Amino acid sequence: MTEFFKKNWKIIIFAAVVAVGIFLRVWHFHDWLFFKMDQARDASLTRQAFEKGPGWLPLLGPKAGGTHLNLGPVFYYFQYAAAVLFHSVSPSVLAYPDLFFSILSIPLFYLLLKKYFDRNWSMILASAYALCFLAIEYSRFSWNPNALPFFNLLFFYALLNVFDEKVKYRLRWVAVAGLSFAVSTQLHFLSFLTLPLVTLVFLWFERKGLRKYLDWKKVILFLAMVMILYAPVVANEIHTHGANSKEFVAAIHSKASNHALWENITRDFSYFGQNWLTILTGYIVKNNDSLPANLTWIFFMIPALVLNLKFYREEKDAVKKKFLLLTFCWFVVYFLAYIPIAFDIRPRFFLPMITLPFMFAGYISQFFLRLEKPKKIIWIGLAFAIPAVLILANLLGTYQWFKEIESAQKKGIYPNRTIILKARDGIVLWHLENAVDFMAASCPKSTVYYNSAPEYGRPIKYLLALKGKNGLSLTDVKTVDQNTCYFDTKLTRAANSKLSESLGSEFSATGEKKFGAYTVRTLKPNDSFVDQVLPTFHKSVDDLQNSKRVFFKDIFK
Repeated sequence: MTEFFKKNWKIIIFAAVVAVGIFLRVWHFHDWLFFKMDQARDASLTRQAFEKGPGWLPLLGPKAGGTHLNLGPVFYYFQYAAAVLFHSVSPSVLAYPDLFFSILSIPLFYLLLKKYFDRNWSMILASAYALCFLAIEYSRFSWNPNALPFFNLLFFYALLNVFDEKVKYRLRWVAVAGLSFAVSTQLHFLSFLTLPLVTLVFLWFERKGLRKYLDWKKVILFLAMVMILYAPVVANEIHTHGANSKEFVAAIHSKASNHALWENITRDFSYFGQNWLTILTGYIVKNNDSLPANLTWIFFMIPALVLNLKFYREEKDAVKKKFLLLTFCWFVVYFLAYIPIAFDIRPRFFLPMITLPFMFAGYISQFFLRLEKPKKIIWIGLAFAIPAVLILANLLGTYQWFKEIESAQKKGIYPNRTIILKARDGIVLWHLENAVDFMAASCPKSTVYYNSAPEYGRPIKYLLALKGKNGLSLTDVKTVDQNTCYFDTKLTRAANSKLSESLGSEFSATGEKKFGAYTVRTLKPNDSFVDQVLPTFHKSVDDLQNSKRVFFKDIFK
């Protein structure tokens, strides 16, 4: 055993770090899952197909944020596959694909790194990514952009293999490139625009050798793989006479900023610096503080970009040269593409390039390693200090985030590290399931009426449905009686314990149950409103029943 460890200690340590990265992604995965409005909407569509059959799978996916454009449907198909495989539509089961792809992205990143770095540095940089706080946070719930790191990595790895003479069976890698390209461009609107641009820029720089690596068979195979996964989108366009294509054109115009070009460029610089700092260290910039972003550019991003170009000019190995070209194109295209939407950038926009900062960190480390004497030991120390600092900082950031979630199970808090969703409230699936369990146990009726913030209305309805209850909003109550179940929910930290003005005139709180940061109150209708039409009554719209989506059943009638 001792001899085995001596020979393989580097691999063993790398495997241990990957194991820690996996642990941080799966620990309390069910209870600490984010399950908000978008997740419940997606789960409802998947549940409908799971219960009624695959004919109820939609031809299009979720809407692109802030538009009426629908993405490709592959995200829903991943969820459906998980539901069928585990025979469950539990929110955590539907999040398994994103968890699975996040875990797989670690060894895939290692393989991509080996195209340029040696084995040791590939393991070191992949270890830093495995423990990246932001990557861990995005792996712990279901959302269409969350699998982008894996499929972007897979596409770039396949692309480099297609252009690598030493790789056998390159036709297979063309097929992999086509499939990963199709999936990635269906997961996020901006990926649909930027990934083709990165590819085209890369091919333009490699134009002299294109005939050597690409022929008509490879091009046709690539396009065929793309079209297979885009077949539902094409079928939808035929069925709806191009309705989604028109929305695509409208989305292009709606995404443009109303700010001046210089303002957009300045904001783009700021957000890139902020988010790269978060990716690298887990540090979260508050109140748009420009200093951390500026320091990140000055001491990390600009030097890394300069080194990228320097190494590219000096590199003699063809594959390594292509790797350096790809990373530079990757950065430049995304930076330029985000200028028009700079004031709308969110952390999720950096998922397609979440591994790129670690590659740049590797370039800086390589620079120190290549410095000659005197004081060679100092340069070696600096080279290894960079990934060490990144690993420790991200571990600290993840620990602080877990402590926040744990605290939210005991009391109302104001979380600081949940940065991926708009509602920073500390509410996870544990809170919602406990609230729903309390409602269901307190109500013998099949219908439960409840009041909640919009962020939790749809999730509560979904969880009640899993318990065989029909959840309806209090605004759906036309007339009240004393034998029906009524509840109100709120954040525990809310200072005002009184019911809202509209509810207070119609109901009285008869009791409450606190579940850490979330509170459920039992309501009783006031006698003056019994058998009367409530002022707050308005029939809510069922998203699924009123959806204009086209399903497989609609085209195979």
